[in-house]
Amino acid sequence: MPDSHLAVGKSLQRIDGVDKVTGSAKYAADIKLENMLHARLLRSPHAHAKVKRIDTSAAQKLTGVRAFATILEVPKVIEYWFSLRTEEKKKQMFLRDNVVRFVGDPVLAVAADDQQTLDQALGLVNVEYEPLPALHDPLKAMAETGVKIHSRGNVAFKANKVYGDIHAGFNHADIIIENTYRTSKQKHAALEPFGACVAHYQPNGKLTVYSSTQLPHWSRHYLAGALELPLNRVRVIKPYTGGSFGGRCGLIHGLEVMCAWLSRRTGRPVRMAFSREEDFMATETRHPMTIRMKTGATGDGIITANAVEIISDVGGYGTHYIGVIADCLSTGVGLYKIPNYSFSATAVFTNKSLCGALRGYGNPQMNFAQESQMDIIAEKLRMDPLELRLKNYRKLGEIDPVLNEEIRSNGLKECLEKGAKSSGWQKKRRLKPVKGPRKRGIGLSVMMHGTGAGKALPDPAAATVMINADGSVNLVTAAADEGQGNRTVLAQIAAETLGIEFDKISVSETDTDTTPLDCGTHGSRQAYSGGLAVKAAATEARKKLLAHAQKELGTREAQLRIKEGRIFEATNPDNNILIGDLMRKTQIEDMSVCEQVIGSAAGVAPAMPGYYGAIFAEVEVDIETGEVNVLKLTTAFDVGRAINPGLVEGQITGGGVMGMGFALTENLLLRDGQILNSSFADYRLLRACDVPVIVPVIVESNEPTGPFGAKGIGEGCMVNVASAISNAICHATGVRLTDLCMTPDAILQGLTRAKMTQTRDTLFVSE
Repeated sequence: MPDSHLAVGKSLQRIDGVDKVTGSAKYAADIKLENMLHARLLRSPHAHAKVKRIDTSAAQKLTGVRAFATILEVPKVIEYWFSLRTEEKKKQMFLRDNVVRFVGDPVLAVAADDQQTLDQALGLVNVEYEPLPALHDPLKAMAETGVKIHSRGNVAFKANKVYGDIHAGFNHADIIIENTYRTSKQKHAALEPFGACVAHYQPNGKLTVYSSTQLPHWSRHYLAGALELPLNRVRVIKPYTGGSFGGRCGLIHGLEVMCAWLSRRTGRPVRMAFSREEDFMATETRHPMTIRMKTGATGDGIITANAVEIISDVGGYGTHYIGVIADCLSTGVGLYKIPNYSFSATAVFTNKSLCGALRGYGNPQMNFAQESQMDIIAEKLRMDPLELRLKNYRKLGEIDPVLNEEIRSNGLKECLEKGAKSSGWQKKRRLKPVKGPRKRGIGLSVMMHGTGAGKALPDPAAATVMINADGSVNLVTAAADEGQGNRTVLAQIAAETLGIEFDKISVSETDTDTTPLDCGTHGSRQAYSGGLAVKAAATEARKKLLAHAQKELGTREAQLRIKEGRIFEATNPDNNILIGDLMRKTQIEDMSVCEQVIGSAAGVAPAMPGYYGAIFAEVEVDIETGEVNVLKLTTAFDVGRAINPGLVEGQITGGGVMGMGFALTENLLLRDGQILNSSFADYRLLRACDVPVIVPVIVESNEPTGPFGAKGIGEGCMVNVASAISNAICHATGVRLTDLCMTPDAILQGLTRAKMTQTRDTLFVSE
């Protein structure tokens, strides 16, 4: 290995930075092909209905209308990932029927020469609906037997798991805390709206789709299945992406398949791009959950039992509901050493827009309930909440019972200690109250999130490293970059492994025709899973490189070292050669060789290491208005090894802001299945003036299975923000809120119920 770190651990500039700053980066909506048509969807005004008849005759008469595709012929793609395992299950991914299941569900697509013609055509289409009873409440949907949202019923999935003896656990408890928690329907709200692609079905039978998908190779599987094409006839090219946060983990409902269908029918490229309103109305959201939790603890703060019951609203179609429930289980059981644990969950269809993957993947909902419970227990026992968590967390060397693997790295204690010190935790918890309506408090919460999904899902990663005749390197990988800097991190790993300068590494675009199989970007996996593949490929290339060098330098391979693009003999550094000079001789000058050094690797990650974090939130609550002002977030996260500390800090900061939205402002409001706040004017995202001081603290625990000790960070950094803020609000006001999001009205109602307005002063003043 290189004698010193050339790239790992350095905040190097993103390799895509110049393209994005200069505006040269091309996104899916920017793709323009010759003779391209434009397409739009006609969406259902009903939450639940049968489509009895579709009359397009009037629209077909318009000049410029080229083709229609309807749900009567085009399958809907649902049931991702888990259904890929077998051919039998794969059939469940494709639904062909005449039923719409939420307001905004696509009914048909039309392709035309221009947008104006599209508008006219859609206005002339006549659809005859047979309205069906709509179910918007998951509890009612579970109880209803006469109305089936899907043929198999309204329950999408059930899970039950027990560890230990739950009854004995509660019998040994000195206190038992029971509460019900509810979480909101949050939207991804990425800068680039979800829903933009170009499909081109060529005369030779090859389909090319430009799509901002997080899973290019899996999306190829889905498209091939939906269109009944062999995989080698489907090509997915991923342009730049303006944020995903899980919302592009698959095909966008009604987008890519409809575009491909229209392109095949017309023989021309077809472009479709959703408006922001369509994005809000008809693409995936976070699963709203109702979580009942019963927790037992001894008088000295040892958690003896935890019983969890979850009802998860999946909307009109299921995509990621199994994985989301699985994450609720794994993070709930994996974080604390609770010997007796019962877990049950029911995922329920409703006639609302579909729910899917969103940053954290079920963990933010579960964490809000669990970390609220921990603070309540600490209060009952008159114990420091920090001390309670240190007493119960799973430590290094213990076995995670869900994954059944050893915890090989865990920096949670260090996260708590450094976060407490940086935030002034001890002092601020004990400051004396002052008068006035503005109450200040500080709260903490902790989290654990698994890296990748290799224990539950097909999770392949692959990479190829090619060293050119001038010493530069091409890194070929399908590890999709959604804006978080994956390509930069993987280039750093390649540079470090090879001993070559970072700026000599070029990373391929994501194209399923030219890149090896990779399951894409999700689950905070790319630095870990993708990084392992890159490191293995670069290691193979390095070995071949040194084999050539030993012949050139006349020394044993064991004596050779590489640093900054130069190979030299350890005991005689003057005996050296530049990699570029060696590769030119090997590839061009030596006619008997003419060999390019290529290293390739493919496989699955050896583990799903948990990464850990602690957040300390400081808030100010106006008890007269209910307004919450987050003053500061101190965020300490164990990332194993920070390959690029600057990018890690960016993830932590962005996750903090997203978690604040989940806590305080973001909730899609529905009436009779119709979303009421489908724009940034109505859906309350945080503004720049709302963002507090965020102090990122990076903790490195060195994950032995990861590349240079790295593991994940991307998802987990927003997981415990809401619970930390909730605990801080309670510290400031004495009001325990159990529903998200925590609006001013909710806080005022809580204050009224608790009769706190006249009886409680502020807890502390700022430093």
